[in-house]
Amino acid sequence: MTGNVVYLHDRPPREVAQAVRVGFFDHRLAEHLWSANKLNARRFVFEAANVERQESLLRTLRDAGLETVLDTNVAELSVRGRFSSGVKTAPWACEGRMLDADDVVAGTNRSVIEPIARFAVAKGFTSVMSPSHYLGDESADWLSVDLKAAEAMRIALDREGGQHIALDYSLILSSRQLRDPTFRNRLIPTLASLPDGHIWLRVGGFGADATGVGMPRYIEAVRPFHSVGRPIIADHVGGIAGLAACAFGAASGFAHGIEGKQRFDARDWLTERRGGGGGRKKKVFLHGLDRSLEVSVVRRMFDDARTARQIFGCSDTACCGDIEKMLANPEAHLMVQQDRAVAILSATPESMRTDQFIEKHLESRMQEAQRATRLKKMDEDLRATVGTASKRLARTYEALRGLHKREGQPDFAPEARLRVDRNNARQENLWKRPL
Repeated sequence: MTGNVVYLHDRPPREVAQAVRVGFFDHRLAEHLWSANKLNARRFVFEAANVERQESLLRTLRDAGLETVLDTNVAELSVRGRFSSGVKTAPWACEGRMLDADDVVAGTNRSVIEPIARFAVAKGFTSVMSPSHYLGDESADWLSVDLKAAEAMRIALDREGGQHIALDYSLILSSRQLRDPTFRNRLIPTLASLPDGHIWLRVGGFGADATGVGMPRYIEAVRPFHSVGRPIIADHVGGIAGLAACAFGAASGFAHGIEGKQRFDARDWLTERRGGGGGRKKKVFLHGLDRSLEVSVVRRMFDDARTARQIFGCSDTACCGDIEKMLANPEAHLMVQQDRAVAILSATPESMRTDQFIEKHLESRMQEAQRATRLKKMDEDLRATVGTASKRLARTYEALRGLHKREGQPDFAPEARLRVDRNNARQENLWKRPL
């Protein structure tokens, strides 16, 4: 009789795919966080211009059986405002000039397709973003160029022994293009011809600082891309904006940096670059405000108001444990807290995910910010900053709650399952690290 028993199991919830973009200065910090078990993301993006100097981290993650993605930097190398910046050290950069459409035509002397394929295979990447361009640059028909390049890239990878390497597509748009139904209707059907892989959606002007109005607009504009049937990664998106895109099912996951790359700004991509950036001051991310503040500012707030320590201080022994450790190592605090939020979201069934995100995660953040506005000892500049953050979170809560009431239970983008090359991993189960 036991042979007639059928055991039914619920499908496990879709995992929210969190990817960490390794910035120019981030590799040593990432290695430290990894060794201290403070970095539990399972997907990492390396930019071609930085790979040689970050190879130790790449090897560590590859040996651990984690997903490593190559961003070719072709988009940056093809625009006036970026080609002579830090990306000029990419192996296929051309000295003194931008890349153009001829450079992504396979089989020519100028082609970057074959060098990218050989590089990806040699470095052991599990995935490559096909060469693509910023579609907000209307100087060429970049979409048709990029679709052909993707097809050629798949052929080149297979020819070089990279049949196991996934091929993703980086779709880089302006916010105007994303929200334009006519543009989307022309764009989306063409994406169906791409080789199987994830779509990394990078949208100008959208990221961690998105407004309460901007988040629902982004979610509504991304949903039509589900018809392509590919996982969608909200690229260069941090904070509540990244979590909201996944909680509402618009995106399969999101990608952000450790110290930056939380927002994509294309305003200087199409104009001549003038001068370089200054040094960055250390900042700590306060989840209760959903924004980063300079460490010195946060320290002053903690010194002036004991209640501020209760609201924003990290007493979690699995993270910081005390204020001083939080301020001394703010990157660890950010990554541990973000990992935890992703884990909670991933463990929540889709039928409950949107509700729980709004009524638990987002509402608690809003309440923390509102409580902070009532702190008595705070200088006027900081009070204005806290007030602005509180209003933004309250508006975000109302806007996302309103969107959910209008739409009901959302459809979810396909799951971005972990892609690893087990042959490169020294221990097959090493990536299963506890949060």
